[in-house]
Order: sequence, then C-alpha cells, then structure tokens
Amino acid sequence: MKRFWVALLAVAMVAGFALSASAADVKFSGTYYVRGLHADNWGLSNDEASRSLYGQRLRLSTEFKIAEGLTLNTRFDALERRWGTTKELVGSYGYGNDDENISFDRVWVSFAVPFGRFDVGRTMTNTSWGTIFGDNDTDTDMIRYVGNFGPWEAAAFTEKVKDNSYVAAKTGTAWAPSVPWAGKTDGDYDNYGVYGKYKWNGGVAGLQVMYTNDASTTTYKDRYYTVSPYVQTTFGPVFVEAEVNYQYGERESDVAGGTDVDINAWSAYVHGKGNIGPAYVGAFYAFVSGEDAGGDIEAYQGDGGGTFDPALILWGEKNNKWLGNLGGNSLTDAQTDGYMKNAHLFQVYAGYKPMPKLDVKAAVSYAMADEEAAGQDDEIGIEADLTAAYKIYDNLTYTVGFGYLWAGDFYKGTTAKAIDDTYLLMHRLDLSF
Repeated sequence: MKRFWVALLAVAMVAGFALSASAADVKFSGTYYVRGLHADNWGLSNDEASRSLYGQRLRLSTEFKIAEGLTLNTRFDALERRWGTTKELVGSYGYGNDDENISFDRVWVSFAVPFGRFDVGRTMTNTSWGTIFGDNDTDTDMIRYVGNFGPWEAAAFTEKVKDNSYVAAKTGTAWAPSVPWAGKTDGDYDNYGVYGKYKWNGGVAGLQVMYTNDASTTTYKDRYYTVSPYVQTTFGPVFVEAEVNYQYGERESDVAGGTDVDINAWSAYVHGKGNIGPAYVGAFYAFVSGEDAGGDIEAYQGDGGGTFDPALILWGEKNNKWLGNLGGNSLTDAQTDGYMKNAHLFQVYAGYKPMPKLDVKAAVSYAMADEEAAGQDDEIGIEADLTAAYKIYDNLTYTVGFGYLWAGDFYKGTTAKAIDDTYLLMHRLDLSF
C-alpha cells in the first residue's frame, strides 16, 4: 500500500509540473556550427608546423511567455570545443566551462509597460550597438527601459560590469586585507547610458551616449564618455552604413604622486554595397585607434568586435579562436588576435550568385597599424580570400574558403627576425533554427 501511495504522489507531481509548464508558451531558437581548419605557418615563422583541427559550438535560446507582455529569456552554450578534446585549456574567447557541459550565459525578464518595456537581468551588453562593427557577444547584468513612440525608439540603461564589493555571496564577508580592494567602498565597473533611434522606410539612424565609471583597478580609475552615432540606409540597389565611436574622459591616478591623463580615442567604420543582378560589389574601411608615445590615452577602450569578423585570417574571430593568435611565436615579436585593435583596415570585395542557393565571393584586404613601437613597421599585411557558400536547406549552409596573407613587417615587432606568409583552408557547416 505504501508503494501505491508513493507512486500516486509521483504521478500527481509530474501532472502538476506539466500543467504549470503548459501555462507558458515556449519558443526555441539557436545555432550549431562545425568548422574545419588547416593553417600553414600560422605563427608566421619559416619552419612552423601546420595546424589542423575541427571546432564546434551549440547555442540554444529559449523564450518563456508567461503572460501577454511578460517573458523570461535564457541562452546557453554547450560542447564548445575542438573535436578530440575533453577540456579546452584556453581561458580567453569565452571558453568558460562550455567545452565540458551546458553553460548558461544569459537570463533576463522582459515586461511591457506603457509606451515600452523593461529588460532586467543578464543579456547582451549595450556596447554592442549600431552596425556590426564593434559588436561583441558579451553578456552584462543590466536594467534597461526601451520606449517606442512611432518611428522613434529611446532607451536608458545601467550595467554592472564588475562588482568588487564582497568575496562571495555565500559568506557575505568583505574583502580580506590581502585583497587589493580591501577597505574600499567602491571598486566596481559600471556603465550608464541613453540612446535614441529613428526608423524610416529603408533605413535607421541612432545615437548612443554612455558614461563608464571603471574603478576595478587598484592604481587608477577610468571615467569617460562614449558617443556613438550610426546610420544604415538603402538607395535602390545600394546599401550604405557608417558608425563612429568617440571616447573622451580621464584616467585618475590612485598612486601617490601620480598624474591624471586624458582619454581621447576613436573607432570608425563605413561600408557600401551595390547589387547588380545576381552579382554584387562592395568596399569598407574600419579604424580602431592605438596608443602613441604621448601622455594621453588614445587607444580605443574596446575593439572592432568579434561579430565583425572581416576576413578569414586577419581578425577572423572564430578562426583565431580555434587556431590561436596569428604570429607571436618564438621567431616573431608581434601578433594579432580575433579582435581588431590599433589598426586601419581597407577591403574591396565582389560576389556572384549563379543560383539562389550558391554565393561565391572574393575579397582583398589591406591592413596597417595606427601606432607602432619605436623601430617597428606599421604594415600588417595584404590578404586575399575566396569563399563559396551553398544552402543545403534554408537553415543549413555549407561553406568552403581559402585565405592567403602576405604578412607585413609589423609582425617582426622591434626586431629584424624573419617572417613568412601564411594560408588557411576552411570548411564549415552552419545550422540555424
């Protein structure tokens, strides 16, 4: 009899959970990719062995509609790793524990209010704004209000990027005396901002102003504004977009006898593309300011963005993620990673679609450093890329690509060490749902 009541209770609990779950509509979306890479001389020396590997990632987003105007949203990554490995040792590029298990990156609640909505929780940072340039898939804890007024959209937000108040929530104890922030009431990193957008038929323009108060470093505090206008519009067969990010403020020294320095930095992007029947041509220019030898801070506090991904080799975020940074081995002193910094980048490209499901594209890029060290050359290199993408299904695309980089003397650093060119063979499968 006891077993009967236990079984009956279990059935009742399952039924109760099922009834509760059915009260909410759930939507799923996501992506999965597998990328195969073969790189020759990725370290840009004369005798480095080739690198060959596969990398993958599953990303799943869910939206729970609790009531009309009220949703709970989540996103997680899983099995983000190279094939044949059980744990990634690299701590950068957002590996975390995604290679071993499910890693929830985002959870936030959205609820409608008169003339707009609130977003509260952890979601994509507001620094990912405007065009694709400068955008990173970074998660930040925030409160944001978004208001919609016809073609206008306005928002205000606050972000908690880093909190240095306590050691751990479970202990509730303040920082130990050995911790650099001991005795300080505020060692946090916060962003505060507002933005506005105006949309019209075929275009959008916006302006965001964000104030950053970064006191997370023990020797100085960064306090600066970032002003970011952008525009995207279409004129017949021509698409044009542009974005500028200007930072100004001050780095205040917390060291006895230290001096304060100004922050004055830029990044910019302009892109145009024209469609000519089944063909298209385009060009863009991207710029991220670097640090010179003067007293002011002129290096942009950010980068070109991992979502930007302008070429197969130079600042290709996922390719650099799996293969490692370009250059910088024992025979070269300088390197670049998957995020454009301290550089000018020019690219022209052309493509042709012989059938609706096939897209063949060729691109040539030239890159040079904005600022270089004494005795270092500013030429990063010239890259030629050729890719072909075929849609097996509407949601499944197979892409093959070849990239060749004529490496510039920038990668020598301040030495006269010899460097050599590199090439990359790539094929990948992308699923979206």
